[in-house]
Amino acid sequence: MNEKKLSRPLISLIVSIALIIVGIAGSFILQTNSGKTTIRNVTIESESGHTLAMDVYIPENATAETPAPAIFVQHGGNNNKEEMQHYCIELARRGYVAIGVDMYGMGESEPLPDSEWLTQGRGLYDAVRYGVTLPYVDTDRVSLLGYSRGGKAAGEALQCDNDSLNVVKAIFLIHSDPIVRNSEGYTDVYGARDVAVLADKNDEFFFSEKANDNGTYSNDANKYAANLSSPAEYVINNSAQSFLYFGIDPATTSEQRVAETVYEQDYGGKTGSRQIFVSNETHMAGWWSPLVMNRVLTFFNRVMPTGTALSASSYTYTIWNIFKIIALSGLLLFAGSLMVWLVNSVKTFQCADNGEQDLRPVGDKNAVAWFWGIQIIGAVLSILMIRFLNKQGLASYRDALFHSANPAYHGLISLLCGALTLVLCTVWYMAYGKKHGFSFRNTGIAISGHALLKSIGAALLAVFALILMVFAVDYFVDVNFLIVYWGFMKFGANRIPGMLLVVPMYLVYYIVMSISVNSFNFSTALGKNKLLSNLLISFIASVPTLFVLCYVYGIFKATGSNPMFGGLASAATAVYALPGFIFVAILICRLLYQHTGNPYLGGIFCGVLAAVSEWGICEIRVHTPGTQYAGTALVYALIAIGFVVTIACAVLLKKNNAAVQAHK
Repeated sequence: MNEKKLSRPLISLIVSIALIIVGIAGSFILQTNSGKTTIRNVTIESESGHTLAMDVYIPENATAETPAPAIFVQHGGNNNKEEMQHYCIELARRGYVAIGVDMYGMGESEPLPDSEWLTQGRGLYDAVRYGVTLPYVDTDRVSLLGYSRGGKAAGEALQCDNDSLNVVKAIFLIHSDPIVRNSEGYTDVYGARDVAVLADKNDEFFFSEKANDNGTYSNDANKYAANLSSPAEYVINNSAQSFLYFGIDPATTSEQRVAETVYEQDYGGKTGSRQIFVSNETHMAGWWSPLVMNRVLTFFNRVMPTGTALSASSYTYTIWNIFKIIALSGLLLFAGSLMVWLVNSVKTFQCADNGEQDLRPVGDKNAVAWFWGIQIIGAVLSILMIRFLNKQGLASYRDALFHSANPAYHGLISLLCGALTLVLCTVWYMAYGKKHGFSFRNTGIAISGHALLKSIGAALLAVFALILMVFAVDYFVDVNFLIVYWGFMKFGANRIPGMLLVVPMYLVYYIVMSISVNSFNFSTALGKNKLLSNLLISFIASVPTLFVLCYVYGIFKATGSNPMFGGLASAATAVYALPGFIFVAILICRLLYQHTGNPYLGGIFCGVLAAVSEWGICEIRVHTPGTQYAGTALVYALIAIGFVVTIACAVLLKKNNAAVQAHK
């Protein structure tokens, strides 16, 4: 046994475990405020009769004798309560009981059919009903904090509160429109409450107003409609002015109200306030922006002070995020090192090891031209593919089989782009590679059935070890490996069927991409430095989704609209999480190939992880029998085409390689 090959992955395993320990320890210390905050994972059967999951952050000052104000924190769409965990951490540090809520159909809460989805503010008001029964909660000081779709949920929960307990005293909406109209016109649904809105000037979902033909205005319009105002002008539009004027028609007011200023109004002895903050950010900045955090903390300190000595600019969540990144990096290094160790050193799996790989020299200028030509054509065609799918409105597609839109859509993109990449690889081989002695066996493409089974086994063992680590860490210290949309957290058994459904589509993409960037292109075309070559090829692989992301935001920033991709919202939400994931996944594929010469290890590993990661956090809706879904025929036709093209190219490559070998 090669001692060097044995020691390297073992050293990597030790380093990875050290990174995980450091990351977890740092995250745990900061999210519990060095033990001063107790976090309780609560799952209840709500008054609506559904399973509802919450995380309750209890500061040490909150007791039955000295109850503390409570803030219910609601995440945005297609995510979960962990998305807003940093707000809960910072609020608890300041003496608030912070309760992060999973909307129905998201996280660990029960999925509901469309007809019940808005039940009790999508679950938020069911959480309020539960929260006010806790002995350490001051029921005279209860507030809501909602981001994006969570802001909509806050508005829906408020209307439930108006008809029920009337305990909500304040609301902060992050990147979400306030309610300013009903069927009769402008209205004030908030009454004697303190309400603030943080409006970002580059929001792709909210803060635009449409001028209707009948002389009225409506907000929450799509971003490619005619007569649409820019979110950069939100404060001066009718919706914002009516909000700041407590529901009055702005046409009847004489003075324009402005951002940052607190406006108050008397409600028969009670005072309500309205305030709009403005930031020069995008919608997604609500996840990480220190400015947003500052405004949230400033607002709640004004309307529900706890006497904290901490300033609104004193926060630890940024450092907490760094520790989470360290833990996630360690987790991926752990899984990758485990695979390398298995195929390098464990006899059962050694048939899957083709040895350490060096960058292969590029034959001539034609080879370099072919390399760049394939990369450019592949990127352009992938961009056009994403554009086409967005134009068909498939970014939000779901049906009786695919209960969640994001994994289904990303899976479809993956399948079609994987098939497209394999077509280009086939063209390269038939037109150039075959004539210049390209070897399937020497590059790891040709693999025995036995070795392939061992490759699958090693990859799945690594995935299982990673998931086991995620669940164990969550169980013992309540820390996850999730950073917004990137990473991993525990998931319920109800999500496994969805993972299995989309895995084949992700596998096509990542196996094909691993073969493409490794077997076909593990060369000096990008330089002789392995690390630099690995980084560059990973970046090139992420260019299509990165381009779409930059394009939709760039054009939107310049024009306030983006018709090219069938709506900025669909394009942005469909791809903003992908560039980073693809970059890291392809880098993992390259590193695994570099140490094993096996392109299937990384492809299988990353394909399965993509499904686990996506389905671990996505929104689930229960299918209602008889519901018709637009685009069904197209979706299933594209899925069939993707798999047929993939199989056809694989068969063609295999036959041609066999013919070449027979000729030799």
